Amino acid sequence: MNTSMKISKNTVIIGGGAWGAAIAHQLRLGAAQIGAAQNSTLLVRASSTVHALEKGHIRQHPEITGLSGFNATTDLTCLKEADIVYLVVPVAAHAEMLERIKSGTKQNCAIVLCAKGLMPDNEKGGIFLHEYAAKHLGQRPLALFTGPSFADEVLKGLPTALLAASLQTDLSACLAAQFENSQLRVYQGSDVIGAALGGTVKNVIAIAAGICAGQQLGDNARAGLITRGLAETMRLADKLGAQRATMSGLAGIGDLILSCSNSHSRNMAFGMALGSGVTIPEKLAEGRHSAAYLCARARFEGIEMPVCEAVDKIVNHKANIKTTIAKLLSRQAGSE
Repeated sequence: MNTSMKISKNTVIIGGGAWGAAIAHQLRLGAAQIGAAQNSTLLVRASSTVHALEKGHIRQHPEITGLSGFNATTDLTCLKEADIVYLVVPVAAHAEMLERIKSGTKQNCAIVLCAKGLMPDNEKGGIFLHEYAAKHLGQRPLALFTGPSFADEVLKGLPTALLAASLQTDLSACLAAQFENSQLRVYQGSDVIGAALGGTVKNVIAIAAGICAGQQLGDNARAGLITRGLAETMRLADKLGAQRATMSGLAGIGDLILSCSNSHSRNMAFGMALGSGVTIPEKLAEGRHSAAYLCARARFEGIEMPVCEAVDKIVNHKANIKTTIAKLLSRQAGSE
């Protein structure tokens, strides 16, 4: 693969939700700016989603109007000629979709993982999505597409900065080139484990920040909690061989700041509901599943992550929130 692929090659985005549509929207903006043909297709499950996308309607954001219709299909044969596949589905759907990608695409087709989380693993407790994909796809080119990004803002054309991380530097360069004329500013990186870690932990810390807000513990407490959450992220990053520069960049502190800012963040909204005793749909809580696998992985690596452990106890083991917070606050303070 080389950067001459740019926008002219066939791209399939698997997933018809808001983020999949946002990526497709920005891809076509980039193509239009240089007069290139649009070669991106949204592959979705339901024909009703196809009909909505063809009219430029995003079901998750009916307030966004004026979008041109998207190329969308339910036909898996579109994968056959794909040069790049963006996988934009929930973590729970990755096992199935990676099998479809393996059987339905060319051997040199690049796979771009856009979700954030871990899969269960018998040995390590949890493995990151790129680790799981590498085990099941072999030598296919892999990349992560991550960073601070609310899909509705991207669909509205607001400027956004992201990271394309891959061990294959020509692939990360190619992905950046696809968006260079769009409203996305895509930086290149090779620290895949750091990008994966940052995108995963921020969801868990966002739940913690939401619980803090829901309990009305104040802005001081929330700032301290986020900072300590970043510190334990750094400890695991060092153990996994991630680069500290990544953790202080878009995929790390950038995504953490966005996710812990307000209820626009779905994980923070979930935490706020927990903290205030309000029921909220589980679909808004990607981080609750990540918490269990992340804590299992940290234990395997011998790393303490008390903030993430507290979230895991609350969301997955029904621990009392006030008691859990009290235990967290009673821990002996160390040095910085």
